Amino acid sequence: MNRFPAPPFASLSSQASAFLEQARSARAAMERAASNTATAADELRRYAKFSRPGQPSAHIVQLRQRQAAARMDAARAKQAFLQASAAFVHAAGLSVPPRSSLEAFVLGWIERDADNAPS
Repeated sequence: MNRFPAPPFASLSSQASAFLEQARSARAAMERAASNTATAADELRRYAKFSRPGQPSAHIVQLRQRQAAARMDAARAKQAFLQASAAFVHAAGLSVPPRSSLEAFVLGWIERDADNAPS
C-alpha cells in the first residue's frame, strides 16, 4: 500500500542516524513542553477563578509568566524538531510523500525505529 518504501535502518548513514536521534530528543522536549504548558494553564485557571477584579496578584503574574515561558519552550522544541527532521530527510536521501507533513513522516520513522530497537 505504501508507494514509497523506506530503506532499512541499517542502510542509514551515521549522519542520518544522528539527525534521527536529534529529532527523537526534540520530540521528547516537545512533549515535556506541552505538559508544562497544560500544567501552567490549569494552575492559572484555578487561581484566576478566585481572584479579585482589578490589578492581578503577584502569584497570578508569576503563573502567566510561567505559562508564557512554557509556550516559548514548546515553540523552540517544535522548531528544533522540524530542523532535525529536515536534516534527517536530506541526509537519508528520502523524500516526503505528497499529502504528508514532514512532522508526520519523521514521526513514522521514529515509531518504526522504536519498534525495531533491541530490547
